[in-house]
Amino acid sequence: MSRRAGLDAKPQSSLLALVTMAVLVGVPCTAEAQQARGWVGSSAQLIGMRPVVRLADPCPSETPCYTSAEPELAAVASQDLFLTAWGFGVRGLSTTLQLRTRQRLGGGFEWPRSDDPFDAMLAYADLVRGDFTFRLGRQEVRSGLGFPSFDGGMVRWTRRSLRVEGYGGRSLARGLRDPANEALRGLEDFLPDQGVYLIGTSVRGRVSGASLTARYHREILGDRSGLASERASLDVSTATSIASVRGALDYDVARRSFGKGHVTVSVPLEDARWILEGSASRYVPYFSLSTIWGLFEPVSYSEGTVRVGWAGLADWSARASFGLRRYGDPGTVVVLRPLEDTGRRASVDVMWRPEGPWAAGATYDLEWGPGGYLGSLEGTASWTPSEGTFVTASGRTFQQIEQYRLGDGRAVGAGVSGGVRVTDRLSFSGGGSVLRARTEGGVAGDPWNQTRGWSSVRLLIGRDPGSTTPGSFGR
Repeated sequence: MSRRAGLDAKPQSSLLALVTMAVLVGVPCTAEAQQARGWVGSSAQLIGMRPVVRLADPCPSETPCYTSAEPELAAVASQDLFLTAWGFGVRGLSTTLQLRTRQRLGGGFEWPRSDDPFDAMLAYADLVRGDFTFRLGRQEVRSGLGFPSFDGGMVRWTRRSLRVEGYGGRSLARGLRDPANEALRGLEDFLPDQGVYLIGTSVRGRVSGASLTARYHREILGDRSGLASERASLDVSTATSIASVRGALDYDVARRSFGKGHVTVSVPLEDARWILEGSASRYVPYFSLSTIWGLFEPVSYSEGTVRVGWAGLADWSARASFGLRRYGDPGTVVVLRPLEDTGRRASVDVMWRPEGPWAAGATYDLEWGPGGYLGSLEGTASWTPSEGTFVTASGRTFQQIEQYRLGDGRAVGAGVSGGVRVTDRLSFSGGGSVLRARTEGGVAGDPWNQTRGWSSVRLLIGRDPGSTTPGSFGR
């Protein structure tokens, strides 16, 4: 993949970013007017697994035979900087940066994106003037239409509960922060050899106690010869003393068809000790017009789910849910019998959280239907002796048949993680986990084997406006 445009830089930019981090950490903002707030962190991961490969020799059955390859390791590291600064002598001006560098430390397994040495996740300046906000740079829009990133500008006008905004610029590949055409060229050779530009607008306000957000988003090929996408969405939420309602719907303007949508109704009972919730949803996979995948008419599904939550005792709480899913017509010619089109899902979650440092919980998930079955059980226990210090242990087991099947076997695993806040600004965390497949006889098998270890250090920069203590670390 090519990553050489916009704010993405050559490998030496990784060193530049690290130097910038060191300067920001080592030189505090002493000028009262100029301030910065954020954090800088470094993490490392070690991943060991046995990939599953197909045997070259013919198998005795019609089903392809697979076996596990030799164990492979990947060791990767990354450094992150998130910083918001203000006080540049211009009233209402601030800047936000989120930078990431990556290094491949060793191992024969190529971990995704470990060969990308530098990314600017966010890099923009904000200027506030009365009811208007102006933003310029690399930014992200979060909505029911996804999380598109772009290099460009945004203008927002706010008056009481009404907010109107418009934005536009060069579209970046979803989740990659790279130019869309260059980032995907290695995967989709049929993608047009040109950039993609987007324009969008949204309106948010309140009508009769309900909050509504309408959004329109359009992506255009660089030579203006056609569309990459054109979509709209509507989000609604409202609440009364009896119930709260949330809903969303998106519409593919280019294909003139509705996409995904959902509505959820929550009803608290007995002073909120019980929560009864029901939801109905429909999902349709979406593909950009610049690809051919939408021509295959991906199968949609509709689903109804009922959830019950209980918090009747001070130390205990529980949740349970059941969902029924119905798939659309796959357009497949079937011989002898019709395809199954109904799936079911259920889960139970129990949590024990008394006053004190200990807490524990367990979750059981069950899913069965067309193409597969999954049953999993996970339990966790945590100890938090003080703020910023914790130890968590977990165990899990699951069985999955058909797609990525374990057959008659079962996977079992365990993990432990912990963290400690050394000072008000400095914290360390780390942990490890193992996952092993077991055959019907209880002997550990090769497929699904996986071992992971990780460590992280985070240092806070600056303080919250008007506060004398650093901001929170988060977890």
